[in-house]
Amino acid sequence: MKKVNVPSSIINSMKNIMAKTKRRFFGASARTLKDEKVTFEEAVDIQKEAYSKSIKRSSKQNCTPPYMELSAQLLAEETQIFQAATNHLAAIAAARPKYAPAIKSIFAEVIANRRLNDEKLEYIKRKLDNI
Repeated sequence: MKKVNVPSSIINSMKNIMAKTKRRFFGASARTLKDEKVTFEEAVDIQKEAYSKSIKRSSKQNCTPPYMELSAQLLAEETQIFQAATNHLAAIAAARPKYAPAIKSIFAEVIANRRLNDEKLEYIKRKLDNI
């Protein structure tokens, strides 16, 4: 088997990255990684800890509500996509009252936009009346 020579600068860079990551997530008490090797178990622990801390850091303010992605489909040319998006948005508004005002405002904006034909506008108005 052929032995591959890896430049020591790459290895040192990887060691520095691991040291910085470990210090960032475990604090100043983390051991240094100068000439020590990271075992597989330690690497798994570092990844798990980093993942759990990233989950804790993410807040609900950074999350996009699911109905925002559906609202873009209201401007679709195809009737089937438009009707599916309208039905889903109306169902979300009916199931989750806290989203109902935002979804109603999306429907009102689409109606005011006047890009849709009359059939689609009537469809939205019927769904809006059911909310």
